[in-house]
Amino acid sequence: MEIKQDVIPTTNTNRPGDQLNATHITIHETANTNTGADAEMHARYVKGEEAQNRQVSWHYTVDDKQIIQHLPTNEIGWHAGSEGNAASIGIELCVNEDGSFSKTKQKAMELIQSLKASLSIPYANVVTHHRWTGKNCPARLLNDWEAFKKELRTEEDEGSIAGQRIVIEAQTLWVYDRPDWDARYTTVTAGEVFTLKDELLVDSHQMYQLKSGLYITANDQYVTMLP
Repeated sequence: MEIKQDVIPTTNTNRPGDQLNATHITIHETANTNTGADAEMHARYVKGEEAQNRQVSWHYTVDDKQIIQHLPTNEIGWHAGSEGNAASIGIELCVNEDGSFSKTKQKAMELIQSLKASLSIPYANVVTHHRWTGKNCPARLLNDWEAFKKELRTEEDEGSIAGQRIVIEAQTLWVYDRPDWDARYTTVTAGEVFTLKDELLVDSHQMYQLKSGLYITANDQYVTMLP
């Protein structure tokens, strides 16, 4: 896997230089569907005046042809709110109409697997921008996130979330007494914290098995993984 280095200058105001010990990888989409809005264009953008004025920066941009790195993985970028910035590597996926989003996703998966291995980031901590701020990003992948995570998962990821904790974000949420979406058992409420045992796919949707033996949705609109 080749990664082109096109790093934001240290003199830029959108490169704070603060240390990052990444525990998560955050996936974004550029939301720019214009012809030519590829990784090269976004590499120019993130070094430019507008990005500095907006105080935005991220670590990698991926299109259907290449991966470009803009920040070292041990420096904070500004891409996912204060909590997300302090915890995660930011990856932007291009959605330009003259590119192949399918190929972009495949390149992104290669990059994610490499970062997971080199930074010891668990599978469960590959998350969406939405997870940190509620923003509808990555807009295309949000509707297909579970399938994306399923394709990303490897044998090494099996059981990798055991011992991690989630907090309930929804006001009320069903838990289940077996891995079956019809097996409703009881409800839990916002703010409750649970320890995980495993993650599985049930009828094409991700579900967590809790340490208690019960089951709950893994949808990050309703539950959030704690750092």
